[in-house]
Amino acid sequence: MVSKNDIKIVVFGGGTATNELVPLFRCLTPNVTYILPISDNGGSTSEIIRVIGGPALGDVRSRLTRLIPNHQESLRQLLTFRLSSDPIIAKEEWNSIVDGTHKLWLNINQSTKEIFRSFFIHIHVELLKRSKYQYSQTSSKKQFRYELANVGNLFLTGVRLFLGSLDSTIELFSKLTDIDNSIRVLPCINTNFTYHISALLENGLIITGQSQISHPSHRDIKRDIYPPPINTTRPPTPTENMIRTNYFGTPALDGINIDIPINEVALSISRNSHLLSDDDDEDAEELGNIPQYIHPDLKKSQLHFNKDDIEPLLSPIKRIFYVSPYGQEIKPTAPTTVTSTIAESDVLIYSIGSLMTSIVPIIILKGIGKSIAINKNNKHKILLLNGCHDRETFGMKAVDFLRVIVQSARYSEQAQYYNVDDINWNDYITDLVYMKNSSIHVDKEYLERVKNIKCTEIDRFEDTDVYDLDSLQKELALIINKD
Repeated sequence: MVSKNDIKIVVFGGGTATNELVPLFRCLTPNVTYILPISDNGGSTSEIIRVIGGPALGDVRSRLTRLIPNHQESLRQLLTFRLSSDPIIAKEEWNSIVDGTHKLWLNINQSTKEIFRSFFIHIHVELLKRSKYQYSQTSSKKQFRYELANVGNLFLTGVRLFLGSLDSTIELFSKLTDIDNSIRVLPCINTNFTYHISALLENGLIITGQSQISHPSHRDIKRDIYPPPINTTRPPTPTENMIRTNYFGTPALDGINIDIPINEVALSISRNSHLLSDDDDEDAEELGNIPQYIHPDLKKSQLHFNKDDIEPLLSPIKRIFYVSPYGQEIKPTAPTTVTSTIAESDVLIYSIGSLMTSIVPIIILKGIGKSIAINKNNKHKILLLNGCHDRETFGMKAVDFLRVIVQSARYSEQAQYYNVDDINWNDYITDLVYMKNSSIHVDKEYLERVKNIKCTEIDRFEDTDVYDLDSLQKELALIINKD
């Protein structure tokens, strides 16, 4: 029997839901590796991507700050601080952080303060350089919008620009904040460039951009002035058929079963030629890692969004795939560090959160499916089922969640994507953990008898969709220690 301290757990998933489980995973074993997506283009991350470029660091930052030990609480407060929603106040707050006068610096010793300030100054200079045309009518859109910016995101971006490596950035962050070296945080792609995802719906339509899929921005005419104007963008959840077609930017294809993404690049270029001026091309060349052409849907501001009260998608998601800035499907490869860590793990946990935009973007990378299927340590592969549906999974049953995971892993292996009912699902998932009286239907008999997937029911806090963490920890420990 493997000792608790020797068990190696890998956790898939970003977002705040998994953050709440960090202490629980820590109690199961000190050896935990978190693998996170880098495709979330919403909130303040969207501004960094627009002006600076590079990978989306919001999920990585969120997990890292959650792992900061208690004795570094002052640093946690600094790196989780979000600037004011008022643009003028936000800029003043940022300037006081950069020049070292903000009250957040009071409990941080001088030497540590100057290390952090050096990277804040570095990103500040970059933002000023890339906003140098702020008074030009043609290039005012390059000006960075400081409202709601997360200080930790800006710090990580400054470090990445200085070091030139995302992995090294995470390593330095961990060292500076005293995160336990037995805990690792790995981006699913180690890159200095931006990666986006799209969703192909069952009706043949496509949504481009993670934020647009899971929590699209609502109109805010007073704030969202970055071209194209926010008042011309499509509503997040339309109700009329014609508006629905316009929303996705792709002609409705009634009665046609589409197995591949629709390439609308040519249409987008012709329809939105006014977005591509000579000035834009020159600016893009100066910025280096920002492509000269960006899919129109990825240009829309995602700074202001609300995850509450968002209606379900108009059609179920058929599959998730990565896209180039032109909107064409690409198939990135996971780094060896990630695939080897998964292959050598004792336990793999598909954590709670957004299945389609947090878990699947990891699984579909080349090399991930094969590393999951390797049973070198007879490893457990556990799905923690959400307690309720979200915009992306509305109407899905537990078996549908499992099927998506298997389909995504097979896609990673370049195998047939759609028909996976006849293969052994145990290669990719062995256990399902679900909430008592869950709003997501669980056919326990079918899953255990036909698919050989062990189902474990967990208590939940009364009148909530939240796991009872004591019960969850106890049951996970039983599963993990079972031979």
